[in-house]
Amino acid sequence: MKKLHKIISLGTLLISCVISVFNYFALNNSKSSSSVDLVVNKLILIILINLLFLGILFLTNITVYRRIFLITLTLFAIIWLIEFLTWAYLDVIPLSYEYSNLWEVYMFLSFLILGQGLIFYIVYHIKKNTTKYVLSKHRLHLHEGFVGLIFLIVSVALLWLRSSLLFLTDILWKRLSIILFLVQIFLFVFLYIGSFFFFRDIHDVLKLKFIEKIKIIENSSQSNEITVFKRITKDDLHFFKFPKLVLFPFGIVLTVLGLNLIVYGYDFLQINIFDLENEFFVLLGYFLSFVAGGLIGRDWLRLFKKVYPEIYAEIKRAIVNLEN
Repeated sequence: MKKLHKIISLGTLLISCVISVFNYFALNNSKSSSSVDLVVNKLILIILINLLFLGILFLTNITVYRRIFLITLTLFAIIWLIEFLTWAYLDVIPLSYEYSNLWEVYMFLSFLILGQGLIFYIVYHIKKNTTKYVLSKHRLHLHEGFVGLIFLIVSVALLWLRSSLLFLTDILWKRLSIILFLVQIFLFVFLYIGSFFFFRDIHDVLKLKFIEKIKIIENSSQSNEITVFKRITKDDLHFFKFPKLVLFPFGIVLTVLGLNLIVYGYDFLQINIFDLENEFFVLLGYFLSFVAGGLIGRDWLRLFKKVYPEIYAEIKRAIVNLEN
């Protein structure tokens, strides 16, 4: 796509998001939180913001996206820390109370980009951490499925801790709510990344291959660092195959949906047909995050191909050479 077309596409998405935000402000002041118009507009706003962030990635590059993600993460942490300190310790009315509409849109932007950013940050680190391989004669290889299993076990422990913290008394709740907030963040991260690693390496998990001692023999004249993807063996071929169905778009959607359900619960869309407890929606968010991580993990190569086409071409050449 030509540069002008990319600018026009991103500009159109940005203008659409701005219009949707102002429209949401207007409806939020005139409609009840459960009105159909407001819910529909919120969905449109979420879709447009997601398309904008994906456009930034696929129409520019992951470096730009990664910088935006890190800047957003830093601002998100600072603003949340200020909000917590003013509410819990300084007895000052937080900004989120005084500027509720602006705060809600800020929350949308933060959690939507954080949900997507986590996906592509995982892809970025796959590229960063596996492109280079440090040589040694003997090495213990820790399979990703085993790492994912450990993360999932930690997630279960964090889920139990979260359920215990929910029963804090009022005065303890105000002072220690930061602990609950951090537990919920780490629970999402461990659950999501654990599911990603577990299902990405599901073949070795089913074979109970967790820790393996491998022997590496290289010519001493070679460089100390070589491209790992050129070392693919027949045992690795299952790792570099596309699943029959395209899964990663569903993983992206469920990531955003799951994260917002964790944060907002029932308030996310104000739709509760069966009059369920708010905790049900939060737990549903964690479950969807687990499923989303698994879908991205199973379809990681297809997503990797879109983000890093040149490195994928190297993988493809290595596989073709091996098959021949």
